[in-house]
Amino acid sequence: MRTSNAERLTPRKVEGMKPKATRYRVADGGAPAGGLLLEVRPSGGKSWVSRLSLPVMAPADPDAEAGASPYSDTAGAPAPREESAVLVRKVRRVDMTLGAWPVMGIEEARAQHLEAVRQAAAGHDPRSARLRVAAAPRFAEMMERWLAHLERHGKNGRLLKPASLTDHRRRWRDYLGRLDPLPLADLDRAAIAVELTRGAERSPTRARAALVTLKAALAWAVAQGWIAENPAEGMKGEAYGANASPVRDVVLSLEELRQLWAALDAARLSAAVRDALRLAVLTGARRGEVAGMRWEELDLAAGVWRLPEGRTKTSTARPVYLSAEAVETLRQHLPATGEAAGPVFRMPGRAEAITPDTLSAAVRRLQRQPGKGGRGGGPLAVLGKRKPFTAHDLRRTCATLWAEYLGAEPHLIGLALGHAQRDSVARRYQHATREGEQREMLRRWGALVADHVAADPGAAVVPFRLAGTGE
Repeated sequence: MRTSNAERLTPRKVEGMKPKATRYRVADGGAPAGGLLLEVRPSGGKSWVSRLSLPVMAPADPDAEAGASPYSDTAGAPAPREESAVLVRKVRRVDMTLGAWPVMGIEEARAQHLEAVRQAAAGHDPRSARLRVAAAPRFAEMMERWLAHLERHGKNGRLLKPASLTDHRRRWRDYLGRLDPLPLADLDRAAIAVELTRGAERSPTRARAALVTLKAALAWAVAQGWIAENPAEGMKGEAYGANASPVRDVVLSLEELRQLWAALDAARLSAAVRDALRLAVLTGARRGEVAGMRWEELDLAAGVWRLPEGRTKTSTARPVYLSAEAVETLRQHLPATGEAAGPVFRMPGRAEAITPDTLSAAVRRLQRQPGKGGRGGGPLAVLGKRKPFTAHDLRRTCATLWAEYLGAEPHLIGLALGHAQRDSVARRYQHATREGEQREMLRRWGALVADHVAADPGAAVVPFRLAGTGE
């Protein structure tokens, strides 16, 4: 390959250069610094190449000077050198491809070449920066690789639950997807702010959760060396209308719980959804735990539901003790033939389990307000207008009524609900399950539900399982 004499290149001259049997290069005499070349290949393709002089430190040549030396013991015999070689500054020639013609025009090639020459003169290898940019993926690829990393390695040494991965992916798809085409190097706070503001108009709380996902993903990208700083670090959801959901404190009374129980029969709900909500009342379990319940987790004879660590919020396996009423509710869903396996509460006519969102949607339907003419309202429209509640509020209701009617102490309630110990010392040293007390509390709760929730005790009857009154 040869390089011709420099001449100022123009688009017309570049287009007129014909391919030869071997590739050749033509120097651009119009470049602001020497070393910008246009390479023409036998295929006809053309690329801009920047020839650079990079300073390097190399060992000095010990034989550069022969004969006597002021450091010699005798004339003509060099003195023994120390083990560490002397380094001298040298220059190394390197070629760096800038881009292909005509995608990269002459002026852009000259500008990039000049910047590369400046970096080389400052002692930096411009090829390193280009390699980093080339290695850095676009936003969509970064998210896919981050989620794959989480699925394989988890967080802080613990694998994430499938539901957590699903949440991250949903937030990305619904609130961050418009960032997908952006190279990570181009992702800045302004672009993120636009998407957060847009998302907050739909759902402030979910947009806030999307910001949490984004910060975690970009922190991982920093660790990979794709970006130097996390552009989302320090961003607060409130600045974009992405506010946290208000703290809820809704608790249903026994009478309101009885209205809900009756409405589950009156509404057009599948048996799976109806009984899943009833089981949530009987156990105080989370909606996701109930919706995903599997027969393999249940021992109906022993009255226990063994939740595996992958299905609990705290990532800790725990038992949920079942009252006779809870066991009877579950028996209604046992297959008529064959061994019980797979999801307990299935979508109608399908093998898949119902979802937590299915339960939330059912509770909303029960409280749906009537339209024009009073039509289309749910059976709990009056209660829903006065005290709107969610599926998760049933869990708070259980905790409150256990204390009020059964006299249960907070620590026992926390065990039954599967709450994590807040005290680090207690979390490390206190592992008592208090199985007998949990079973007794839930047995009494099941009986109370049967007497005063599933059945109408009448206005003159006072619940007889009040705290401290015994049975």
